[in-house]
Amino acid sequence: MTVRDNTAARPSGPVIREFNPGRPMEPEWTELLESLWKERSRLVDDFLERFSAISYGEALVPKDDVYRTAADTMDMFLYQMAGLELPPDLQTLPREVAGRRARQGVPLDAFLEAIRNDFRVLWKGLERVARDQGISVLVANMDRVLDAVEGYVSSIQQAYAEEEARLARNKQLYRQRLLSRLFNAEAGSSGDTQDLAAALGVEAAGTFEVLAVTSDAVAQAQRQFEPDHRIYMYENTGVLYVFRQQRKGRTWQQEGPGFPAGYLPDVDGLAAVPAAAASALVLAQQNPRGAGLATMEDTWMGIAGGLLEQKFPGFSAPIKQALDRCTPLERQRLLQVARSYGRTGSIKETAEELFCHRNTVVNRLHSLHEVIGLDLTVPAEAARALVALSRYSEFTD
Repeated sequence: MTVRDNTAARPSGPVIREFNPGRPMEPEWTELLESLWKERSRLVDDFLERFSAISYGEALVPKDDVYRTAADTMDMFLYQMAGLELPPDLQTLPREVAGRRARQGVPLDAFLEAIRNDFRVLWKGLERVARDQGISVLVANMDRVLDAVEGYVSSIQQAYAEEEARLARNKQLYRQRLLSRLFNAEAGSSGDTQDLAAALGVEAAGTFEVLAVTSDAVAQAQRQFEPDHRIYMYENTGVLYVFRQQRKGRTWQQEGPGFPAGYLPDVDGLAAVPAAAASALVLAQQNPRGAGLATMEDTWMGIAGGLLEQKFPGFSAPIKQALDRCTPLERQRLLQVARSYGRTGSIKETAEELFCHRNTVVNRLHSLHEVIGLDLTVPAEAARALVALSRYSEFTD
């Protein structure tokens, strides 16, 4: 038997479908489904009435879309409950609907809540056409109704998750392309920088802080920062550059990310981020502790020492050789006092830091002067001494 009906046709054009169970093995159940097919527009109306109480949040789903989907879904369920092969356009319905809702930004929980109303709608419709004499047939086939709806829910969940993942990949790809433009100096004009800033969702003239992460810390940084869309990451040749707009009272230096990195704060404008990242990499490569954030204050002496060694090979050799002639204990004490006094410039603070008397600090500074030939209490000599001592591994430990 063939039943034709266009009562649930889409507003923009009717979809004519045939409902032809052939010679059914269960005529009473098939008769119920045929009766429901004839008035399936009421199923759509019932669904839309229930749907009005469900919130899709800020997602914008056209009313026409909701109607079309409801009509197609009810047709699909009736085909499935009758054991019929789905028409080609209904075979892909779950994937198409799930993908569309994901792109529209519909929350999955709200989406599934709307779908689960389908069981109530179908059951109410079947009760209506069954009347009293068909209730036993309806109850005996409850599992078919449940299976149809739950199968649809499962297909929707899988397709929605796949589309969400695809959208996330596309969004991340687009973001990485923008960052590649930024770091590869394609933003040659202020207009380019403004466009990049708008696309990335940052202020072109804002203040930024930058990290350069190397070696094993790269994977940790990626795991830690990936969920935060306000943090931008760009990886190149094994180095991960990370930046964000700087916030008062909540900088990375104050928070401490928990892994070694070079750190440069107070970067003026998005266009300056790539150069700052290159500087942060220099800091990371000079990290004296191998943990925490290496700043300019931590590493400037080592950087200066390296540059002087390039221009004047052997620049620090006389000082190192002089210290090597000391006993290990004497050398350790001299380097401790040099490191502390070089940082504080205060006899009192150095004594407190090293838990010794002021006179002990004065004596050790005098001994250091005798060993290396440079006086840390004289600024010009102190600068040369500290830069040279920074080449000594025990000085930076």
